[in-house]
Amino acid sequence: MKIALGSLFIKVKNFINICITAKQRNSFFTSGSKIHQSFKTGSDNRFDIAPNAVFEIAENVTINQANFISVKANGKLSIGKNTYITRSTISCLGEINIGENCILGEGMKIFDHNHQYTKDPFFVSKTDFNTGKVKIGNNVWTGANVTILKDVTIGDNCILGSGVLVYKDIPSNTIVMAKQDLILKPI
Repeated sequence: MKIALGSLFIKVKNFINICITAKQRNSFFTSGSKIHQSFKTGSDNRFDIAPNAVFEIAENVTINQANFISVKANGKLSIGKNTYITRSTISCLGEINIGENCILGEGMKIFDHNHQYTKDPFFVSKTDFNTGKVKIGNNVWTGANVTILKDVTIGDNCILGSGVLVYKDIPSNTIVMAKQDLILKPI
């Protein structure tokens, strides 16, 4: 009896997850968007998508599991074919273009904006932003915990190592590593 109830519970849970995933996937289909029918999303994603956000998602794109994707009013997110994204944050107020055949790894964050502030008197705005663009070329692989900031272009065939903070353009055919020394001291 316990086995039958456990099996039934798992089937119901899987059905609910499939329904949630399908509903989340449909949130990308805004007016003006071009989404290939092979586009897939996984479970446990959080999407904050404005009704007038624009998407161009090519064939065989997978936004796997545990991602947070925010595309605000008039924002545009383009993802090239055969790109795989997992456990990442993408926050788009302006424009983000991700190329073909990319693997964007765990903890990766992309921001095409930052908060506005004034100098005299110093004040940071919670609601006003400076927006820009982010362009990621084809065949780019990001390691864990990479952060990509606004107004950056990353060329084709690049590897961004774990923990890299990208705040300026990266030329094609480049490996970027975070230089960090381990300092060992006895207690």
